[in-house]
Amino acid sequence: MKKGAFALALVAAVSIIGVAEQASALRCAGKIIDSGNTKAEVREFCGEPTCTRKPGTVFVKKSGIYWPMAADEEWVYNFGPGQFVRLIRFYHGKVVFIQSAGYGWTGDRECDDVPYE
Repeated sequence: MKKGAFALALVAAVSIIGVAEQASALRCAGKIIDSGNTKAEVREFCGEPTCTRKPGTVFVKKSGIYWPMAADEEWVYNFGPGQFVRLIRFYHGKVVFIQSAGYGWTGDRECDDVPYE
């Protein structure tokens, strides 16, 4: 495959699958949750997630290059109306991606209603 065609294919794949630049920070119980924190640490400080799901392949930027990786799991935290829902993705049990996903809700709602970012 030619360089130009490869670059175009990579850009298309990134736009379809999603890109995880790096984790943003999240504060829970006065502690900062950031890239590298374990699932146990996130659970200890943020509590049980509202729901969990399998996000599939994402691209993570390391040393200026986007690398594909299959995230183990994504946890969705709904902190209620007036606060942002947070998506936390894990790779090998460690945080690699944190993002806001709109405002929280009250009542029953499916995890799949929260868009994949």
